[in-house]
Amino acid sequence: MPDQPSICLKPDSSSTQDLRLGSLLKHALALTEPARQEFLDGLTGQAKELREDLAKLLQSTDPLTQSAELDSNTRMPDPNLTQLAQSQVADLGARANWLGRRVGPFILSRLIGAGGMGTVYEGQRVEGGFRQIVAIKLVSGAHPGLLERFAVERQILADLRHPNIAQLLDGGQSSDGVPYFAMEYIDGRSLTEHVEATGADLDTRLALLVEVAEALEYAHGRKLIHRDIKPNNILVGSDGHVKLLDFGIAKLLDEQLPLTQVPSALSESGDSATRFDPQLGPMTPEYAAPEQFSGAPLSVATDCYQFGVLLFRTISGRSPYQSESGDGAAFARAVCELAPLVLSDLLKRDSTDPRVNSKVTTGHRLDRQRLADLDQIAAKCLAKRPEQRYHSMQTLIADLRAVQKFGLPSTRPWLGSRVAQAGAAVFGLVAFGLLWLLAFPGQWPMRDPWRTEPALYALGLNRSHLHTSQPMSETQIRQALLREGQGDLPGALALLESIHSADPRTPVPALLLSYWGSAMTDAKRQQTWRNAANQRLSAVADPTLSLLAQFFASDLAENTDDTLRYSAALLELHPEAWFLHLARAHVLNRRGLAEASLRELQAIKTESLGHRKLVDAIADRASFGDLKGARAMVEKLEGPVDSPEHAMLEARLAYTAGELTAARDFFALAVSRSQALARLDIESRALLYLGVVEATLLHPKPATVALLAAKNRLAARAQKNYAIDAALCLAQLAAMAGEPETVEREILDARELLAQLDPDARDPRIELFAARLTGVPPKPSAQTEESLKSVFQARTHKLRGDTAKARTALQLAKRLGIEQTSWLEEYALLARELGLAEPILAPLDPPFGPYTRFAGRWALGAHAGVVPLASHH
Repeated sequence: MPDQPSICLKPDSSSTQDLRLGSLLKHALALTEPARQEFLDGLTGQAKELREDLAKLLQSTDPLTQSAELDSNTRMPDPNLTQLAQSQVADLGARANWLGRRVGPFILSRLIGAGGMGTVYEGQRVEGGFRQIVAIKLVSGAHPGLLERFAVERQILADLRHPNIAQLLDGGQSSDGVPYFAMEYIDGRSLTEHVEATGADLDTRLALLVEVAEALEYAHGRKLIHRDIKPNNILVGSDGHVKLLDFGIAKLLDEQLPLTQVPSALSESGDSATRFDPQLGPMTPEYAAPEQFSGAPLSVATDCYQFGVLLFRTISGRSPYQSESGDGAAFARAVCELAPLVLSDLLKRDSTDPRVNSKVTTGHRLDRQRLADLDQIAAKCLAKRPEQRYHSMQTLIADLRAVQKFGLPSTRPWLGSRVAQAGAAVFGLVAFGLLWLLAFPGQWPMRDPWRTEPALYALGLNRSHLHTSQPMSETQIRQALLREGQGDLPGALALLESIHSADPRTPVPALLLSYWGSAMTDAKRQQTWRNAANQRLSAVADPTLSLLAQFFASDLAENTDDTLRYSAALLELHPEAWFLHLARAHVLNRRGLAEASLRELQAIKTESLGHRKLVDAIADRASFGDLKGARAMVEKLEGPVDSPEHAMLEARLAYTAGELTAARDFFALAVSRSQALARLDIESRALLYLGVVEATLLHPKPATVALLAAKNRLAARAQKNYAIDAALCLAQLAAMAGEPETVEREILDARELLAQLDPDARDPRIELFAARLTGVPPKPSAQTEESLKSVFQARTHKLRGDTAKARTALQLAKRLGIEQTSWLEEYALLARELGLAEPILAPLDPPFGPYTRFAGRWALGAHAGVVPLASHH
């Protein structure tokens, strides 16, 4: 099957993991040290995922392993973890019944709640000379990082003092080393239960929501986001006021995004449980924001979105989406891509739907303006893009109070202060400029190229990440980045090799060589550079570079989960790193999340085409559905409009608009402009695009001329994969012209180009073209996906004259999802030859590639199907 979005969240399964871990631990303890190490190294599948936990437990429970180095990354055991592990060897999955036991100065009297990794009890103080009821939270697992996260949560709570946040009262360890903390005990109900039970009117509900927002504003002011806002974490006490609970998965805004998130120590059961996905981190799916499902960076806007869901449920009694949270994939897609319901529609509806709360309108007149105001607030909270939501809880609170009392005025009370602040800021800038001119006549402050050159900040790098030891290294690294941005990859790689040799400290050249070199070097050479980068990275301890290394490795390996995870972490540290948005857009598009892809592209802000990939970023935005926004970006671009980059961008936009003739003319213009400026990178790609469009316009002769030139230029520039595409397109044109010798020559050229990349590799594109155009049975490699193998089998049976087996194999390919892959055209051609129903061919639009898809369209005679909008809009 094709890649699907990894958005179906798993229920909390930590108890099952603990049982499996306990079984593995018992087995390992029975082995001798050499056998034990061999056992650890041989773990596979799900057991392999538990290896780190098992190694730590072995260190902490068996004297034999105390001095053994089970893993180069294993640290000395935490004493707390040691005691925990020793007490749980018999059965790590069982929860001890602590009722009646003493923890610090408290006796545990009642179980309040339990989740996969933690338990909360009611506690009674038994020393100190006074009576006190508290809520006590205990760790009940030995998972990596849990104790550290527990300690962080305890410190977070100790620093929070707000009337609407449950207060930390005490903390420490039990007699057998289990960490705990004691919280203010709230005798109350969840927010939604409270308003339902009391039949609260709209103003009362808004007042409670304002208290929640004020608590969040306070937390945000201390650089803390809650990221698990839901009714179960908001209790209304007997005094009628709210208390915000459970900062177990809270995150400091200025801390690094952990590469392995740790679940909350307390998770409720049921649909609103806090769950943990290994790629996406802890969340409650029913209240999660789009960026939590896609693995994007989290911010204050994440809390704002979750508050919007809470607002929707508190006022209307139901979710803002039609999909149910129990259907993980459908619900995640709704959150990421579908517009939420309109709050006023639910409030005005005379419905028997039990999910819709009609009590909110009882005894209170909801005029049209108040309904419109509520819709405005809810829509702004629930905006898909974080930057479109409220920028602060303070602004949101002002709007809520306005609706609560008299409706949103056209001129809000807080607007004046913001205008005054803006005016003060402008005055300050002007004053600064005047002072600078007085001190340094004729000079303006120097512009930092790491902030102004798109090619330099594309990956989030700046001079603090270079760690150079030679005076010229920074300048040379900047030159390499600029060369790569202009398409001079060979020059950039040569310069990076020189810097690496001359400067023994900086890891950046080897890191970039390991990534960029993938287009021009073999896997062995890439690994050499990766090893060199890792060796130097270990000496500089730079989180940005470490994340970048992980991102590069996962992107090259096409590990989409890790690519999203590491890019999200990098963007949290460096929001300006626009290339990461582009990479994420393409990953999300392959997963079928078109709207999420578009939002990544819309997050890219640029004032110039200072990098060749920015042409793709703007053009892809149009391709993914925002042609108007892409054209608006072009209008704002600075710099010369007669550049080859501008011609390429205009060509791409014309293609997306369905204007094929204009696209052809702009690609030809890009060729001529790039030749005049010796921009060989643009020339080679423009020739390839030009040939594809000419053939689509049924102009085979000019298409052949352009594709031949493209193949030669691309091969000379070591862009072998694109050159293979050009050769196969030429083979298709030759077959349509009845030139079998040319077909065989182009197929042979494609094979030789592949051999230059990897002598042992097999390319499915070449195999399928050779089978279809020359009658040579295809030979899939071991790495060929199952649906494509079935297409290979169908073609082989067809060549051998066994139509029945060919049809059976092709039908299997359909069941395996071949229609959702880039091999759709090859499947359609076989279906036509075998007399089966052909699939519907959606229009092709950039990002182009593989270009053999266009060749398949030509063979099918589906030239109009290439045009995105001309025949479909």
